[in-house]
Amino acid sequence: MVPVIFVQSENITTDSGGILISDTAQFIIYTLEFCPNCEILKEFLASRNVPFTECDMASAEGLTELRMNGVFVQEAPVLQKGDAFYTSADLFSGGAFQEHLVADLIAGA
Repeated sequence: MVPVIFVQSENITTDSGGILISDTAQFIIYTLEFCPNCEILKEFLASRNVPFTECDMASAEGLTELRMNGVFVQEAPVLQKGDAFYTSADLFSGGAFQEHLVADLIAGA
């Protein structure tokens, strides 16, 4: 079976492993299937017309990519921008969505 990675409404498949990111997407969101915080993050980016790639954190490709970048978490979401990774603890500090953090990342701060 070929893993499927979603870019908003587009599907990107890989057959050689690794995570593909579209030319327009600047973020990768590592998600789990039943994850309300993942939905909050995706809706926030989508509401600002920010393209992103979604990767299943439970897939071999997703886990490998995270581990190879020193990210060892079991909780989603994880947001990647370039070489920087932001875990659920960063994005939902104290249980609340850190909207300002993601807005700053979008703005390039």
